[in-house]
Amino acid sequence: GELPTVVEDDGHTLTWLACEVPSMGWRAYRLTTADAHAVWKRLAGNEIANEHYRLVVDPARGGGVSSLIHHGRQLIAEGRVGNELAVYQEYAFHPTEGEGPWHLVPNGTVVSSSETAARVSVEHSSVGQRLVVRGSVGNVLRYTQTLTLWHGVDRVECRTRIDDFSDADQLLRLRWPCPVPGAMPVSEVGDAVIGRGFALIHNGS
Repeated sequence: GELPTVVEDDGHTLTWLACEVPSMGWRAYRLTTADAHAVWKRLAGNEIANEHYRLVVDPARGGGVSSLIHHGRQLIAEGRVGNELAVYQEYAFHPTEGEGPWHLVPNGTVVSSSETAARVSVEHSSVGQRLVVRGSVGNVLRYTQTLTLWHGVDRVECRTRIDDFSDADQLLRLRWPCPVPGAMPVSEVGDAVIGRGFALIHNGS
């Protein structure tokens, strides 16, 4: 039978939900012409939902996620926002050892996307719902974030694009303040994965 499909990019991108595709193997779909194209339709508001999640953003705080509920459980820490961009000013060189920029050496100055209002739009289609956020972090960068909930999919899809950046010696982070008891931050480096619960550059995040 026919599957709900959304058309984007002047017909260059087609999106549909591919179900029961084996982890080792493939499944074929046949494309046919249609009388009308299903597209994303813009609506008013600042929240989206599917069978698993309800997601709300706050335009006044940079379009950050102020509420993310998964089967009745709130996943965002009280008073905080998720999907928040933070830019940390760094020393050009290590302040005591004089080593180069391969170290993370923030000097304590930080500005975040939640400090400035952003433009938010809600879009619905036959395959899901999404929020598109456009904002800026100070005078350092502009960004576009897309948060998508597909129908029937137990996952929040997040995409962040930096549209313009005009500075140097900056550390860019994306923060999701989720209250997970006993959790430890894990970082990937060149040849290892490191878990560290101390010396964090932003406590509580």
